Amino acid sequence: MLTPLKTEVRKVDDLAHEARRFRTILWSFEKNIELLFKGTGLAAEVDHSALAEAFSRWRQAFDQTKHLADVDRRDFTLFAAGMMLKELLAARPITAIVPAELGLPALPETIDHRLKRWPEGYAYTSFCLSVAAAVLGEMGSEEPRESGVADDPRFWDSFRENAAENPANAIAFFDMVVGLSPNWEAPDVPWMRRTFLDRKRSLETDKTRAIE
Repeated sequence: MLTPLKTEVRKVDDLAHEARRFRTILWSFEKNIELLFKGTGLAAEVDHSALAEAFSRWRQAFDQTKHLADVDRRDFTLFAAGMMLKELLAARPITAIVPAELGLPALPETIDHRLKRWPEGYAYTSFCLSVAAAVLGEMGSEEPRESGVADDPRFWDSFRENAAENPANAIAFFDMVVGLSPNWEAPDVPWMRRTFLDRKRSLETDKTRAIE
């Protein structure tokens, strides 16, 4: 399950605003790792400075684009989650420790293959998806559902490779996880998203009809 944190963060009052505070991000980020890695044989170290750096960059980008939320709050919430994923992949606040490094037996066969393949990327994605789903649920909006593409090991290999080349690609891969059409040309430009372009065309059509 990619969203074990969702139940926990739903307990936070006014999550949509609390998620803009570093203390909430720190608590929920570490809780997500605890839930994901429990019983897997994996361990992780969290660099709080790197996490704070990721949050700071995300908050700056969020504040610069939040006025666009009025166009489509659900899509903007998912975009904001993708932006967080981008910054986490750039800052790399998690260092996963595998059993061999701990002098322990190999990972159990029952471990989620996606987590086993890329623990850090899986944890970042899980965190962002969990918080986005909880925020949307709080808003009374449709929560994102994990798409089937996330079950394919090749997806995570491609995600890891492309995000290493350009962290902004993480936004496009996050869109794929939640079943949206990604914008590969400029994934971190919100007004280039299909939702915004469709809304723009709709407004232009309405203006044309009004003139006629």
